Amino acid sequence: MRKQAVVERQLAADRAAAFVDARNLAFELAGMQPGSWLDPMVAGVVLQSGESLRRLVNAWLRQRTPEGWTEPSWSQVFVTDQRLLVRLGSGELASLWWGSLVGFEADLVADHVVLDYGDGLPRLLSGPSAAVMAVAGVAALYGPAALATHPALSPIRADRYVTQSVRPTD
Repeated sequence: MRKQAVVERQLAADRAAAFVDARNLAFELAGMQPGSWLDPMVAGVVLQSGESLRRLVNAWLRQRTPEGWTEPSWSQVFVTDQRLLVRLGSGELASLWWGSLVGFEADLVADHVVLDYGDGLPRLLSGPSAAVMAVAGVAALYGPAALATHPALSPIRADRYVTQSVRPTD
C-alpha cells in the first residue's frame, strides 16, 4: 500500500503542477501576462510562419479504430497556437491541427482531451498535461475570451483544484 500512496501523491503533484501551468498559459493567451518562449530549433521541430510554440508536455496518445482504442503510447507534445505536434515513440512527428477539428472534448477530471477530425479515428491524449492542451485548444478554437467561460476549463479556474493535492470528486 505504501508504494501506491507514493504513486498517488506523485500523480496529484504532477496534476497540480499541470493545472498551474495551464492557468499560466491561459493568462498568457489572454494577454494578461508575458508568455514563455521555447526555441523550436532546440526542440528539433519546424513551425509554420507565424506559429508560436507555447509548451512542451508529455501525454499518452491513443487512437480510436474500428476495433476500439489503441494501446497508449507515451509521447512528447509540442503545444502551439495552431496545433499539437506529437513526437511518437518511434521519433516520428504527427501534426494535430486545431483548424482541422470537427469535434473537441476536454475532460480535466478524467485528464484527457479528444480530438475528432471527422475521419472516424478520434485521437485521445491523456495524462496530467491534458489541462495545458485543453487551454491551448479552447483558445485556438473558440478564442481567448472562451478561456474564462468554457465549462471544461472550470477546474483550472477553481483555486481549490489548483492548490489541493488530490483529484476533485464533484
